[in-house]
Amino acid sequence: MFSCSDDGVNDKIYKYEFFENSDLSINEVDGSYIKYGVILNGDKVVFKYTYVAEDKEQIADDEYAEFIHFEIDSNVNSFDIDGVDLMNAKTILTKSCFCFFPDDEDRNVNPVGTISGEKISNDKWRINFDVTFYGEDNRAFETIFSLK
Repeated sequence: MFSCSDDGVNDKIYKYEFFENSDLSINEVDGSYIKYGVILNGDKVVFKYTYVAEDKEQIADDEYAEFIHFEIDSNVNSFDIDGVDLMNAKTILTKSCFCFFPDDEDRNVNPVGTISGEKISNDKWRINFDVTFYGEDNRAFETIFSLK
């Protein structure tokens, strides 16, 4: 039984952050289509979306979280990313739970969609995000990311 559903949970936590002087490293798990990002020192701006579902105390190992990462050049004040540029920006969705996502050629595909952003101050970016990951997992939001 997999416990990777966020159905029926309340009090979800969302965080929208960006990191300057950073670089995004993409890592893979053997035998899985899920990829994960690690933020390192570098010369880019890395954006990180975090979603954490409420933990239900009565259910063991039901923890669930998602992370979306992507990076841009540090010398821009606005951007539009789509097509192959989503891969160049290292756009990834990571699901974190007590479950496994076995490799599946239908799911191990590049993301599709669009990301646009505008720097509104030294510590804030307005991001419009609409991307489908792994062939079927769409995430869409328009929000402000804050400097971490």
